[in-house]
Amino acid sequence: MKRVPLPSDLTNPIQLADWLEILALNSADGNASHADLQRSLNRFGAHNKDELCTGAMMELNKRTVAAGENYPFMFSGTLLSLKGDWQEFTPYIFCLLLSVCENKKKRVTSINHELMFEQLSCIAASNYIGGNVLRFGSPRKELPAAFGDALLHVCAEINEWSFPSGKRVLHRKDDGLDLVAWKPFPDRQIGKLVLFGHCASGQDWGNKINELRPDVFCSRWLGGDKSPVVKTFFIPYRVSPEMWDFHAIAAKLFFDRCRIAYWVKNDDFTKVTKRANVRWCRRIFDTVWK
Repeated sequence: MKRVPLPSDLTNPIQLADWLEILALNSADGNASHADLQRSLNRFGAHNKDELCTGAMMELNKRTVAAGENYPFMFSGTLLSLKGDWQEFTPYIFCLLLSVCENKKKRVTSINHELMFEQLSCIAASNYIGGNVLRFGSPRKELPAAFGDALLHVCAEINEWSFPSGKRVLHRKDDGLDLVAWKPFPDRQIGKLVLFGHCASGQDWGNKINELRPDVFCSRWLGGDKSPVVKTFFIPYRVSPEMWDFHAIAAKLFFDRCRIAYWVKNDDFTKVTKRANVRWCRRIFDTVWK
């Protein structure tokens, strides 16, 4: 078994549940249990051990519901067990590792984890509404690199706005817009559901939740919002029940780790990243927990 140190905040059931998941992933038998957590808390001299363990177990149970069949583990109430090869559950595993690793430890040579998180979020958004999606975030690969040219492409695809080709854009990279998803009609007329999404994979996600304002973006660049544009916000983290409403009110359509994993098939994520998702996760396993 690899050494998996307890999280810094022993009072946080989300961090304790993350610890149990990482422990199961790094254990030879693919298991982690209530007893494992209790023993570690005993060694650490933690107070209220029973209460802390109960909170972690409740959080794990919520994850089994929220992520559905795409949750990588089976949970009996006290025993957490891997369902199989972790490589078959990379949407959830990738988000878990983004959550527990310090920002500097997420950097893997030649693999852009922030780009991959945007790609993952695109799949989740598209599947959730049953529509189409374009990744707009910088650096752009699927769209033209220049901000104005990328907006022209978005307008042509969605047929909702007409970005003036001569408009000065002041070298904007993406102006907070990482993805656009929409539910089209066959007639291609205006008046459709559109999502504007912002993705935040870093630990400072709470400071970025208000960076994207669809009404401002549309007024600034697209001549106003003609159809209902729904703000969406994507994070690889879990949010406590006490703070969910507070953040969701700002995020509007809020995708956390489990909501993202629920809507993404592993094969789709692996295909769009050309298996970079697997290579990144394996690298994190090999370097963070030795």
